[in-house]
Amino acid sequence: MATPNVNMHAYVIMLHLWSQGWTNFTELYKLLGWERPKNHYTKNCLGHINNTIDYLREEWGEDIPKINAFAFTRETECTDYICKAVFGTSGEKEQPDPKEIAEYAAKIAAYPKWDQVIAFLRREAFDAADST
Repeated sequence: MATPNVNMHAYVIMLHLWSQGWTNFTELYKLLGWERPKNHYTKNCLGHINNTIDYLREEWGEDIPKINAFAFTRETECTDYICKAVFGTSGEKEQPDPKEIAEYAAKIAAYPKWDQVIAFLRREAFDAADST
């Protein structure tokens, strides 16, 4: 179970990803107002987005792409989890090639219900905040 802060930050990160199409960890630190990196916490927020998408995939019976594949650690480097779970590569030593990234970006762009995914994350974030 995510904390209220993780819920809210996951929602904010998702809004940013949806509006920009991609981001990197440095930009996320600025977005969330952090003076120093919080890599572990950032990965928890991205993990919450993953878990939400996995839940909605099952609930809605749809193939929802993992939008956080485009939250890059630096430049266009994917996290180890995304390398393994989305692109089937090893991560640290083997990143997806530009063609794979472009194909996945097209899949993300074509998904028609991002507004509903964001609405779900919003409800979850505000419900968690209200319960504290």
